[in-house]
Amino acid sequence: MTARASLRIVAHNGARIFGGAERWTARTLAGLSARGHRATLLCRDERIASEARRFGIDTAVGRVGGQLMVPDAFRLARRLRKLAPDVVLITTFKKVWLVAMAARLAGVPRVVARIGRATDLPGRSRAYRWALQRWTDLIVVNADALRAPVLDDLPAVGEDRVRVIYNGVRIPRGEPDRAGARGVLGVPGEALVVGAVSRLVREKRLDWLIDVAAREPRAHVVLIGDGPDLERLRDAAAARGVAGRVHFAGHREDAATVVAALDLYAVASRVEGMSNAMLEAMAVGVPVVSTDVSGAREALLPGSASGCTAARDGWAEAAAGVVVPHERDAFVSASLALLRDAPARAACARAARKRAEACFSLEAALDAWERALHG
Repeated sequence: MTARASLRIVAHNGARIFGGAERWTARTLAGLSARGHRATLLCRDERIASEARRFGIDTAVGRVGGQLMVPDAFRLARRLRKLAPDVVLITTFKKVWLVAMAARLAGVPRVVARIGRATDLPGRSRAYRWALQRWTDLIVVNADALRAPVLDDLPAVGEDRVRVIYNGVRIPRGEPDRAGARGVLGVPGEALVVGAVSRLVREKRLDWLIDVAAREPRAHVVLIGDGPDLERLRDAAAARGVAGRVHFAGHREDAATVVAALDLYAVASRVEGMSNAMLEAMAVGVPVVSTDVSGAREALLPGSASGCTAARDGWAEAAAGVVVPHERDAFVSASLALLRDAPARAACARAARKRAEACFSLEAALDAWERALHG
């Protein structure tokens, strides 16, 4: 795209954990910095800041409390006056009220808020509605499925103030090394492998993947990530008699590469934004089975990615996977059907990579974010 003037960007993230949304924030700011913009990320605490710093971005602690902690907004406003940003980007929904207040008190020219989960809708709080309607210039959602609910909750906001920008991932060159990835993870070359990159928490419903292994003797499960549900999942695997076929890989910096070991990527969550890890799996040609969370249909199904203007080689006519209801049996049955059907998996794998290249590349996302932040 045409080069744009350099921006001074301050982003705020108030999360307690460094999860997918925080990785998205750090990756996006790193990409914008590489394009010549000056970006700083303010985080809840030093632990989160240090994680983000690994992406090569400028980070600092800028804690903001709950809605009643208005003094925090005044402290943040003083800090913003010193930083003098052209734009403030708010990436944690629960901090919209105080961070947007601080940005306006500091006279920041432009305020942009990002909403990435179906549970983070303005209707849940009068304060959020006020802040989004009165104090933000643009609201960005990462899936078409979120845009209409946001507009419904904000009657004073015109359609031009709510924009879809899909998450973007790096598209690897060449063919993925599936055999090498399986060797790294200790998975047999002949196995049927289903897995996920995820925090190990109950809302992700990763025990559903263990059910898949229990019903298919050739199936292995790979879970990349860590979290408080680890021991419960180990116990579930042992109880189902598949402990030897469930691989807990822990947190891995190379997750976007070793995900190529999978035959099927699984999203079983109750609630999810458009999953970055799912998109990374698609980028290396891994088909997906997903519950009907926000963004799944757009990422996987033909004709659903209305936020994507690219179309080539008939990619839009093929599915990159399967979207199922939030029912355990439906998820397990769909996973088994795709695992056992090699031609169908191959077709989905080709579509997954084409869809990732056409709609979900990091460079396309950065182009869109430059336009959004400039205004």
